[in-house]
Amino acid sequence: MRSIDTTTLATILFVSQAPAAEFTTDPARTRELIHQTAARLGPDSAARANAEAGWEYGRHPETAADHMRVCLQAVETADVQTLASALHPAVTR
Repeated sequence: MRSIDTTTLATILFVSQAPAAEFTTDPARTRELIHQTAARLGPDSAARANAEAGWEYGRHPETAADHMRVCLQAVETADVQTLASALHPAVTR
């Protein structure tokens, strides 16, 4: 099974709509939000997350980049790669 890159995981976290304060200091919550959001997005989770993120960037360009930076940092801190194989199988395709 192919591993999921940090950017894809951060994009899934980004579209969870969770405020940064909810996950920045809690790696377990970061992992939980990624799992929940991937499940919500369904079989094409990564593609749907990219589409939703693009829409959010268009809708809120003034805050989207900062929120994505926080999501990237949270994914790196939470060491999400170690649980990537447990995510919805479609995310890893």
